[in-house]
Amino acid sequence: MSSSWTPRVAAVAAAVALALPFGAAQALTAGPSNFNVTATVANFCTVSAANVPFGSVNAGAAATNTSSSVTLTCNKGANVTSVALNSGSNFAAGSKQMKNGANSDTLAYNIDVPTGATFNTCPTAGTGPEWNATNTIVATSLFTATGGAKLINICASIPANQFPSAGSYSDTVQVTATYN
Repeated sequence: MSSSWTPRVAAVAAAVALALPFGAAQALTAGPSNFNVTATVANFCTVSAANVPFGSVNAGAAATNTSSSVTLTCNKGANVTSVALNSGSNFAAGSKQMKNGANSDTLAYNIDVPTGATFNTCPTAGTGPEWNATNTIVATSLFTATGGAKLINICASIPANQFPSAGSYSDTVQVTATYN
């Protein structure tokens, strides 16, 4: 007999049918099917800066601080056309000024534009161009190979030969990054 249906096959089929709970549906599958996962990343940057503490300064003496930095964080490939500082809250007589909170005395200071490929080298205090809204840093090169946080030195100095009254002096400087 050439039929593939034999009593043995029928018995196995009956046993399988009896092993399933009455009325249970058999599991069926469909597919496979594919789907796409997508995202669009826009250029994005944030900027922050550490305070610049000069500590105690002797009257008439010069002082420098190159240990503080601006932190510029951007995605890879961001085109950072300008990292600029404003002139501070107390700009006067053509320079940034810290002001004594107890009186109107001021203490002039400079922030020079850092140099080097990663902007981590400070020129001799007070000899570089002043970092401001005109003399800015184009930081696109920092994000050509990788994104993430990049540190840019703040090259701050207090020129010598100033003799203001004793006290605490401060100023507020704003940093802005322009990118696309």
